[in-house]
Amino acid sequence: MKVHALAAAGAAAFTLAAFSATGPAFAQTYSIGTNPQGSSAYATGAAVAKVAKDVLGLRARVVPQGGPVVTLPLVDKGRLNFSIAVSVVAAFAHKGQAQFKGKPQKNVRVVARLRTLRLGIFAPKDSKIASVADLKGVRLSSGFPKQPIQRVLWRAMLNMADLTFKNVKGVPAPNGVRGVDDYMGGKVDAAMFSITSGKMRQAYASRGFKYVSLPDDPASVKKMQAIAPGTVVEKIGPSPAYAGVTGPTNIAAAPFIVTANAKVPDDVVYKLVKAMAANKKTMVAAFKGMAGFDPKTMYTDIGVPYHPGAMKYYRETGQAK
Repeated sequence: MKVHALAAAGAAAFTLAAFSATGPAFAQTYSIGTNPQGSSAYATGAAVAKVAKDVLGLRARVVPQGGPVVTLPLVDKGRLNFSIAVSVVAAFAHKGQAQFKGKPQKNVRVVARLRTLRLGIFAPKDSKIASVADLKGVRLSSGFPKQPIQRVLWRAMLNMADLTFKNVKGVPAPNGVRGVDDYMGGKVDAAMFSITSGKMRQAYASRGFKYVSLPDDPASVKKMQAIAPGTVVEKIGPSPAYAGVTGPTNIAAAPFIVTANAKVPDDVVYKLVKAMAANKKTMVAAFKGMAGFDPKTMYTDIGVPYHPGAMKYYRETGQAK
């Protein structure tokens, strides 16, 4: 309750910035909505905020919320200036589909692709769970009212083995962070989360785990994409950024993006994009998960309009026409 109260207070305190008629744009305070603290999205937002503050001198503040299903509508209404979201959710929001059914978020604009969100299913090292099909009948977090994208991604991965939540024992959780907490507490038999997040390092230190490699045959991938468009299966190997990855492992991947309200000044967005592109080391210092950030691939068409300020930079650098 305390976290949500602080988040709400933060959102209220930092939404007045971009549209004030007094003072230059760079004298304003800019809010960046993210998932709760401990999540990869929160750490990504913190990395963007660090560049905004250290390089541009912008006043930037990360405002943790319940995830894109909360932050994107706030961005659409201008109550948040920026947000961190997964491409899948942003596409749903723009089109008014899935959790945004009948409510398209027309004022949300893409600013940049930052990195790839890599999601893995994990279970205890001594568990008999070795494939998605083995999840049948086990205890899994479910519901996710505060972070519906977690439910969408779970549905997509279960669908790879022709499973649904009806085939597992659902344990209600408000968001993915709680799902990892429940894994550490032994309340669920497997969980799924961003493999580069601090929460996963905490889970590995607390209880340990192994990753369940996803099937990568075309038919299975197509089943996943039918529910979560824009996701792919990616093979990864051991890395300091991947706690618990001990060998070649197939995980789900989707682009992580920065979004902005359409009315955020073009000059602010242009300079922010340019600063991020030139200061990868600063963002990696703030969050190691940004090591995969490629300034040359910040523009990716996901079917959602880009902010004019961002497009100015991408046209200058040849990433977009």
